[in-house]
Amino acid sequence: MIVQIQKFQNNKYVLLSTMCLALALSMISFAIWPIFLVQFRDIWILNNTQIGWISGSYFIGYLLFTPIFVGLTDRIDSKWIFFCASITTIIGCLGLSFLTSGFWSACIFFSIIGAGLAGTYMPGLQVLNSRLDSEDRVKFTPWYTSFFGIGNGLSFAIIGFIFSNFNWEIACITSIISSVFACFIIVILINNKNPEKFNSNKRHFLDFRPAFKNQEALSYIFSYGVHTFELFAYRAWVFALMVWMVKRDNIILDTSILSSIISVIMFCGMVSSLIGAKLCLDFGRKKILIIIGLSTFIISIIGSIFISINFWFFIFIIATLNIFIMMDSGSLTAGTVSASKDNERGAILAVHTLSGFGFGAISGPILGYILDISGGSESTFSWSLALLAMGFGSLLVMIIQLTLNKNKTEKV
Repeated sequence: MIVQIQKFQNNKYVLLSTMCLALALSMISFAIWPIFLVQFRDIWILNNTQIGWISGSYFIGYLLFTPIFVGLTDRIDSKWIFFCASITTIIGCLGLSFLTSGFWSACIFFSIIGAGLAGTYMPGLQVLNSRLDSEDRVKFTPWYTSFFGIGNGLSFAIIGFIFSNFNWEIACITSIISSVFACFIIVILINNKNPEKFNSNKRHFLDFRPAFKNQEALSYIFSYGVHTFELFAYRAWVFALMVWMVKRDNIILDTSILSSIISVIMFCGMVSSLIGAKLCLDFGRKKILIIIGLSTFIISIIGSIFISINFWFFIFIIATLNIFIMMDSGSLTAGTVSASKDNERGAILAVHTLSGFGFGAISGPILGYILDISGGSESTFSWSLALLAMGFGSLLVMIIQLTLNKNKTEKV
């Protein structure tokens, strides 16, 4: 019986499925603020910059704990880092539910939830990396990272439904329950890794020099940073943008319908991430990333110009923008993984995720500031500028790949 259980646990497809499900469950709390901000903006009398900082606090928490959680994956089994980080998310949601009363307390508890993500997203990838060979790592990484989008989509769908029918506290409790399930399946379905492999690494877990000595990895790390600026600016503000457009065009749509539309858009992004990864495998990662970066920037310009057109046609543009934003997401992380040595991968992924979520942390406040100084969140011109600001992230991906990535022949 024990042998059969171990054989089941060691199956690479069971491993991938378990980690993808655990990641999605651990992210249900993600959409709490993007959806509930339209309610608490008036209750707490917040300006758009403050709204952006609450969004950004999630990523600040992620940044502060990433060096510890991800750096430790070269030392100890990532399974237990994921478990402890899920407990951190639960603590943050409890505080958010029962102790939050305004701007500062919201920032504190969202940063704790963000710290939880720091110990689940990349350490979850390291659970896979430490149990797969090099060929399967390249194939499975885009699947895992695409479930970051699935988790976002589920979060918008579930939290949007709760917003329409219940309250803030129920949204937090639902997030707690999902994190408990993530802990449970990690413990039950993932086998323990022999600690001898981790103990052989003599480098300090906070020594990130390997990342800065690896130019190919750096090209993906910097690209991931500016990509994540655009990605999280989009996710932080897309619900507020759609609410504004519904009011502007006098369309009667329940918030649960809006959140469901966003969920579908997020799920499409998951598919596009896998398509982008396949294109990179077939035609070369650098070439495809350059094409995707330029295409995404062009789509953001189109959205900025045609923001005043019919609501449903603009939703099509917004959905297309998300598809192209997500198309290079998994490939950038896969590029960093493939450019890293086994005993340096945790350190390099720590810098990778610090870059990504560092830019993600400032994206919400920057877009909020742009809205504030250009006319406010009821201004067409302001939203047009915000869309352009998002698009610069993809333009920079193209520039970084052209200038930093010297690998002209790689296809994986």
